[in-house]
Amino acid sequence: MSLWLVATPIGTMSDCSPRAQQILGTVDLVCAEDTRTTGRLLAALGVRAKELRALHAHNEDKLAEAIAARAADQEVALVSDAGTPGISDPGRALVQACHAAGVQVLSVPGPSALAAALASSGFPAAMSTFLGFAPRKGREGWTREVLGRPETLVIYEAPGRITDLVRRLAEVDPEREACLCREISKRYEENLRLPLKGLAEDLAGRDVVKGECVLVIGPGQRKTATAAATEQVAEGAGLKQVAAVLAGRWGVKKREAYQALLELERELRDV
Repeated sequence: MSLWLVATPIGTMSDCSPRAQQILGTVDLVCAEDTRTTGRLLAALGVRAKELRALHAHNEDKLAEAIAARAADQEVALVSDAGTPGISDPGRALVQACHAAGVQVLSVPGPSALAAALASSGFPAAMSTFLGFAPRKGREGWTREVLGRPETLVIYEAPGRITDLVRRLAEVDPEREACLCREISKRYEENLRLPLKGLAEDLAGRDVVKGECVLVIGPGQRKTATAAATEQVAEGAGLKQVAAVLAGRWGVKKREAYQALLELERELRDV
């Protein structure tokens, strides 16, 4: 039998395809990130699921093999709260378990904030990287690291943190083009493309930012670890800050990078 990956609306109910509705109404089991959210969706679509079960970030690893075993004998569908499951939502462990068990994995394509934002931005998609949600901690080093990449970058962010994220990015590379895609497919959808500096100024002038956000950053120039470290030194950064950048580049602990910099500094002083 099969595991069906079913895309669900990210804003507009009519974006749910007839095929998605048909699959959700005929499979033996629907696995949902949140059964309450999916229950409301199914009710709005007039679909009655035979069985609805929660599969989320906290129980997926535990349940993946058992559900994969069930998919070997029955039809199982997987949905997230919105969009395509397995992209930024739970589902990867279940898909991997199904592949390992020889269960056929099939897709019912549809809404995807990632694809929609890339298309709306006008930036090249052929060379792009999806970074998921931006971290809440360690943003200074992270922003420098990602802006050292030359390809198009796609970042998910919550509305309450998007202003801070764009401000930090603009401090590193103010002229790099970016596009804020907000409220995708909803009534107040917005796709605003500006240099990061201009985008930061626009967001800073708003009382509040509403709706889930996707930030697409256009192509830039690759920076070597040495160049990134040199920039930080030129800006007055301490060795520990430079070590944080190099640790990520070298794949070592910050302490090891810091010690290497200290040794280099001593050698240069002795020259």
